[in-house]
Amino acid sequence: MPTGLSSVSLSTSEAEYIALSLAIQEGKWVHKLLCEILVAAGGVTPELKIFEDNQSCIKMTKNPVNHGRAKHIDIKYHHIRDEVKRREVLVEYCEIATMLADIMTKGLAGPRHKELTTALGIHACSH
Repeated sequence: MPTGLSSVSLSTSEAEYIALSLAIQEGKWVHKLLCEILVAAGGVTPELKIFEDNQSCIKMTKNPVNHGRAKHIDIKYHHIRDEVKRREVLVEYCEIATMLADIMTKGLAGPRHKELTTALGIHACSH
């Protein structure tokens, strides 16, 4: 169980929803910091966009009704719905095949690792 979580999820969607809640909290802090820097530099502030690979989880962020999949989720995680409704954060679907964050969270086979490092522009330093 990830650090900071003290509950057991009953479904994959529920686990993704809770993880999304925590990602949004962290993302908002980083977004605020970057926006302050951009404003000071005379730049335009971007929207906060979070990519999610679980479509059921995304549907829960947009549905204010506590349906079956969400009824067991602690109320403290439902801030997502308000933030999505106010457009403070955009939650968009990203296919698993294009989820670049996998390189940081999963052990990957050589070809997939190479594919993601190339997509991120990461390359070995040559001396």
